[in-house]
Amino acid sequence: MNLKKTKICDPLYDYIYLDQGEKSLIDHHLFQRLRFIQQLGFVEQAFPSGTGNRFGHSLGACHLAGEAFDSIFNKNKNLPISESKKQKLRRILKTAALLHDIGHGPLSHSSESLMPQVKELGLENLLNTDFKRQAYHEDYSVKFIMEKEGLYTSIKQAGLEPSAVAQLLHPEFFSGEDFFKEGELNFLPLLRQIISSDFDVDRMDYLHRDSLYCGVKYGLIDFVWLISHFDCHIEDNEVFLAIGKEGLYTLESFILGRQHMRSIVYFHHKPVIYNKMLKNYARDCDWRLPSDAQDYARFIDSRLFDRLKSDDNVWAKRIIERRAYLRLYEYIFFEPSHKTDRAEEGLEKISFLKKNLKKEGIDFIEISSEKDSIKPYNKQVLKTYKIYLKNSALKQVRELYKDPAFLTFPMRKIQRIYVTPEGFSKAKMFLLKKEIHC
Repeated sequence: MNLKKTKICDPLYDYIYLDQGEKSLIDHHLFQRLRFIQQLGFVEQAFPSGTGNRFGHSLGACHLAGEAFDSIFNKNKNLPISESKKQKLRRILKTAALLHDIGHGPLSHSSESLMPQVKELGLENLLNTDFKRQAYHEDYSVKFIMEKEGLYTSIKQAGLEPSAVAQLLHPEFFSGEDFFKEGELNFLPLLRQIISSDFDVDRMDYLHRDSLYCGVKYGLIDFVWLISHFDCHIEDNEVFLAIGKEGLYTLESFILGRQHMRSIVYFHHKPVIYNKMLKNYARDCDWRLPSDAQDYARFIDSRLFDRLKSDDNVWAKRIIERRAYLRLYEYIFFEPSHKTDRAEEGLEKISFLKKNLKKEGIDFIEISSEKDSIKPYNKQVLKTYKIYLKNSALKQVRELYKDPAFLTFPMRKIQRIYVTPEGFSKAKMFLLKKEIHC
């Protein structure tokens, strides 16, 4: 293979270097489409500069995947794996990271409520799943990767196996794990964890990139230090992700930063109500995004907005005309403290408010961070692999979440009540009258 590298400027990493195989995939029209898929959906309604796309994020994830792989294998030079096999795994990992978001629809996660059932995608011979469920972007990713008119040929021409890439990206993909084995060792858990886990390169890139584009500081972490302490641990011939103890505090910063980004940016009250209105549009209309890969690929953000503009549906009109429901009341509490008197009192106020809004004939929408947050599909079904905390000096290895040195954080829960702009003044007066304070 031609070893010539392509250099790309990036605001996070200065330069990203891509080999010819990766460059050929980036040049493919299915990947170029990601330039027109907004990374953060409706977040720009609250953060006007939050307009980054999936294209840049995918390049960043690819770069970090290579850095993570090198950090781990440079620390473990005695692993029984040939150099050729190691380099093949590295290229498969980087390709999977590059393509991990290839199946996203318009406005990224926001449009997943408009996806058809999985059975319509023609993946019966590729997935072991409930085909009556709604499709997610990971399902479309498999379709793009495995169809001959998709990315299949380009991946093959790069000297890689498309099914191995798909196996890293979709936990329900039909495939044996032999490709990821060298002798008795199975490297599949480790590579999957680099792509999709609590501390994966996907999250590492989007937290930092989204913070930069939105103009906030919450997701800024020392990813160089953290990746430099990526390691591995072998248990029952399976290779798992481990974190060196010196990276523990950065790891905790990562978790706290993610929680803050989730509350302040991803669950900001403005974009969340637009997501909810789009879900209501999907509930009330018969139209769905195309199941055919090439037709689906043409549905970029602008095509979805054109569709909404031409529809008389009340939710479509509210989205296009920016007549979103307004936040009336918000209550914040923490898990597992939801059973405290204060938390119970807050939830009772929400119940009381909903009951009386109904009596007054004021239309409202209830949204909770637990039910209405955008959650990637693979996090719901992916086998939970163990992550380890490694103290090389003392030759100690423990499961991260069981180690007493690891600081856990309670999960912040948010409950909100929204009402129409037309009924907001009346609802606000009722709220104040009842002495319910936001």
